[in-house]
Amino acid sequence: MSKIRNVFYVMLLLCIWAGVVHAADESGAVQPATTEKYQKVRNQVELLENQPGGKKAPEVLEQARKSIATAQAGLKSGSDKTTSEYAEMAALQVVLAGALAEERDAAAATENARKLLVSHENRLTSILSGKGDK
Repeated sequence: MSKIRNVFYVMLLLCIWAGVVHAADESGAVQPATTEKYQKVRNQVELLENQPGGKKAPEVLEQARKSIATAQAGLKSGSDKTTSEYAEMAALQVVLAGALAEERDAAAATENARKLLVSHENRLTSILSGKGDK
């Protein structure tokens, strides 16, 4: 359920992000708020490398790095739209990496529980068949 909720939030943020991008000022200069957002997200991407999301979802970490690189290119060229768009994309990829890490942890826990269940079922079958507890 948590995975579905996280995917829903990512999709909601993408819809909001699309509206913001279309409404953005295209005056040719990067707005201070966009620069601040870029810096904040860049720091999040750098920190992601040492967090479970970065370790368990390296493909998403790589996508976030590419998005930040594109946002940085937009910042250098003075494109507010590009900087904003790719900084927001990187922010969503940070969230996605966290959700994937949680999903992969849950899948591993489920697999371990399944193995334990099979072991207990085999033991119970052995006891009930009269072979005793081995």
